[in-house]
Amino acid sequence: MAALKFFSVAALLSVLCVLASCNVSDVSPVRSERSFTIENNRFVKDGKPLQIISGSIHYNRIHPAYWKDRLQRVQAMGLNTIQLYVPWNFHERSPGTFKWDGEADIERFLDIAQELGLNVLLRPGPYICGEWDFGGFPWWLASSKARADSYQRGSNMIHQTYNYVEGGRTMKLRVNDAAYLGHVDRFWNVLLPKMAPYLYHRGGPILMTQACCTLLQDIIENEYGFCGFNDKAYLQHLVDTARASLGDEAVLFTTDPPNVVTMGGLYGDDVISVVDFGPGTDVNWAFTAQSVMNPFGKSPPFCSEFYTGWLSHWGEVMANTSAGFMLQTLSDILSYANGTGSVNFYMAHGGSNFGYWAGANIAGSIYQPHITSYDYDCPISEAGGIGQPGIGGDNKFKLIRALIEKHTGVAPPELPPPPVTEDYGTVELAESATLLDQLLELFPGDGIASDRPDVMEEYGQSGGLILYRTVVNATSLQSNAVLDIGEPVRDYARVLLDGKIVGFFERSNPRKLPLPSLSTSSGEVTLDILVEALGRVNFGCVWDYKGLVSPDVTLNGEVLTGWHIYPLQLDDLSNISYSSNPVSQPGAASFIFESEGTELLRTLARFAIVPGRAAAGQLRAPSAAESGPIFYRGTFSVNATETAPGIDGNLADTFVSVRGWGKGLLWVNGFNLGWYWASIGPQEAHYIPGPLLREGDNEIVLLEVEATPLDATVRLTGQADFYGPSYGARRAGPARLSATPFDRSVYMPQGVTTLSQGEPASMAVLPA
Repeated sequence: MAALKFFSVAALLSVLCVLASCNVSDVSPVRSERSFTIENNRFVKDGKPLQIISGSIHYNRIHPAYWKDRLQRVQAMGLNTIQLYVPWNFHERSPGTFKWDGEADIERFLDIAQELGLNVLLRPGPYICGEWDFGGFPWWLASSKARADSYQRGSNMIHQTYNYVEGGRTMKLRVNDAAYLGHVDRFWNVLLPKMAPYLYHRGGPILMTQACCTLLQDIIENEYGFCGFNDKAYLQHLVDTARASLGDEAVLFTTDPPNVVTMGGLYGDDVISVVDFGPGTDVNWAFTAQSVMNPFGKSPPFCSEFYTGWLSHWGEVMANTSAGFMLQTLSDILSYANGTGSVNFYMAHGGSNFGYWAGANIAGSIYQPHITSYDYDCPISEAGGIGQPGIGGDNKFKLIRALIEKHTGVAPPELPPPPVTEDYGTVELAESATLLDQLLELFPGDGIASDRPDVMEEYGQSGGLILYRTVVNATSLQSNAVLDIGEPVRDYARVLLDGKIVGFFERSNPRKLPLPSLSTSSGEVTLDILVEALGRVNFGCVWDYKGLVSPDVTLNGEVLTGWHIYPLQLDDLSNISYSSNPVSQPGAASFIFESEGTELLRTLARFAIVPGRAAAGQLRAPSAAESGPIFYRGTFSVNATETAPGIDGNLADTFVSVRGWGKGLLWVNGFNLGWYWASIGPQEAHYIPGPLLREGDNEIVLLEVEATPLDATVRLTGQADFYGPSYGARRAGPARLSATPFDRSVYMPQGVTTLSQGEPASMAVLPA
């Protein structure tokens, strides 16, 4: 997806030549006998039919030290191809500033795939979905203001400048909007020339060996039919942009579920349409719907996303789908049209949503943030194991591997040794500090002065927490005071008066909060609204700002002004001053959840927890008399001579179990592992790749916003754990299947009509 202010031919060639160290006069792409085409409804590679058996794997969700290991595991399942997204926001982290090294070194990832002999299907956005924050769109698209900040951090003066973003917050996403396309063009005009040398037909010195990595196809947009926009001019702009960098020989495709394929693709032979669907789908119906969009003989049956598991939200039971159900539909795909059906497993290996990269869904008014793990209940687990560790069920990896081998008659490579995980023991988090006490260390000065509050993005912040502070007269809090934030918070907030919690806001709940009466009747009271931003909605075509959305926050009907805003990205915790002495806890009363019908649970459901969701286990209740989020720090030591070595000489992986804690953020040696939410689950243990650890002393920091166990400890265990409170008393049980598996229509815009299985594609209806 992308659009572009078109380069002149000479300018485009200059870009390509810089990458290839050539002269403009030598710009003709290197040609060889290599080719990738579509003939007679089949993929044809170098003149021979190719059945694509692929698996999705996301470099952005895997520690770079493990890229080769995970690709080898994917290959050992019998796959000849991988499919990967290129998240725009992972690379262009501020307008015009790109990251292509370290965890963002996609070219290195492709080089490794090439060494292993894997084909690649590239999905470069600009929208990817993928349960990734904002579907891959950069957060800064929602920033419309230019601003410069300066503040002291230790002995250093920090200067930050935020440039004006053309069309920020007002541009229309995923349509033929000039401002939006201008940003897309800038990204694709950097990305696609980097990808061009990897195209299969371009050859090159690496390809002197046998057929290997190289890009077979390039996707245009992603599941665009779900939007209902049907903006063919937008799609054509993306095609033209891709052609400008990749040339006419590149095979381009769109993908949509069969029931919306007519709204998401382009008719004709410039771009082929393929479909995605899950187990239980009528394969003949799906591929017939695909063929309607493509010219005669140019519709190779291809399911570009065949779901091996499913996504999971906080507060749900972990996805645990039926392997047998999946295998039956997989067999139907592979044997379709005389054994020519192609497939991509979504996912082959999922990985982790480290930091603030996890996305979210929204069903009506119910906000559903994704868990930090992207294990996905898929064949290769988050930590690289097989057999769905921490989830249960039949071993999907072995079953898929056996079916592929039976179908192709080709023995797959040997599976690498199992990844090593280590139980490093219990870690006491002996030091602590309240967030409010450390506010000046986290954002020095008096915050950003603003007459009215604004969304997080307008303060140059991508994620984390944001504090909105003002002062109110004590007289306004004497009786029946009501705080109204105008629009539902994005996403959770704690309200404090003079540093004490007095209530909560939650995105799926009302925007008004009755405040307690104060004993004092004079003076000023500090009002804090501390907002926790979880993932931006990744599915669909809508904005998802974070923080306080309405500028009109009122107390007893009077608009509050004179705010000071503290963006708390929490990228650097080095200046926090901890104390070994006990501090006030976020929750004071200890209790046991016993049943969903208790008055206590109904009360908690009105506060910051997901509405109507049960919890279990010993927790501390949120208390209106306590002082808000607290940092906890502990250290542990690793002796490499006493533990088994991990992959490629790294220390062994581990999981940090947060059972008994509430909700918050986790760091290991300064690396942000992401959000935990142990009080509702399902994820109770968070994956720590061995390369994040070091021999000798290591540090763990938790920012707990909800509840603290009595002993303030965590355990470093060798086991995944997805049996959180959302399971109740039930441990791993039968596979979780719905009547209509993998149905995402609940997230679609109102007014978009989709097809049911068996209906011809011509019946798709757009909103009026």
